[in-house]
Amino acid sequence: MGARVLADVDETLRNLLASSTLAGESVRVDLDAPNRDWSGRRSVPTLNLFLADIRENLDMRRSDPQEITNADGQVTARQARPRYYALTYVLTAWAGTPEDEHRLLGAALVALLRHDYLPGDICRGTLAELSRSGFAVRLRVGGTLFTERMATELWSALGTDYRPSLSVTVHTPVPTGVPIPAGPPQTQPPAFAINGTQTSAVHEDFRGPMPTAGAAAREGSSNAADDGSTASALPAVGSSYRTRTRPSADPGR
Repeated sequence: MGARVLADVDETLRNLLASSTLAGESVRVDLDAPNRDWSGRRSVPTLNLFLADIRENLDMRRSDPQEITNADGQVTARQARPRYYALTYVLTAWAGTPEDEHRLLGAALVALLRHDYLPGDICRGTLAELSRSGFAVRLRVGGTLFTERMATELWSALGTDYRPSLSVTVHTPVPTGVPIPAGPPQTQPPAFAINGTQTSAVHEDFRGPMPTAGAAAREGSSNAADDGSTASALPAVGSSYRTRTRPSADPGR
């Protein structure tokens, strides 16, 4: 995903509202702050979609990095996973009369409630990429945005009389971090050396299969007959085991 994530959400919501609010009619949708200067310039019935709040959804944060692989399936880098953010808009209707405003806002509410997720055919930019990859961008309408005091302060700061509004929230991932190159691929088999704390303790070595060996080869290494070699002592891949240092044969120790 690119740096245009906010602009892509703006454009996608504008397309949805403009084309779906009133059947057979194109509705004007503005992103400007709905202050007196903007309302004075408005000449046609308009929906105002004002981005009022951006905050991270901490419940969806993950600390484990995502792996980046090449065409051969080898991990070449690791990067922090995207953070998920809730972008909340204040949607208001502006027309010549309160009746027309209520009609327009009600139609917009019905249009938005048809979708739990932003439709893939109207998504733009990074949202379109998410849709093609099978990720659905969640859309929620009419939730609690502000306390009464905060809402009053918002309209006061905008210099506009209080008016009915809807909160429209889009939950979208935002890229974070940079890829950190992974180490070179393993070319030697894993080896384990077991040493005791006493000088006369038995020293044992275990060696695993070559990294390029298939599952059958790894399985065979664990099931091979005990021929006295250390490889036959290697447990099956994926099994858990304990190692124990054998005590010294010297009874004085």
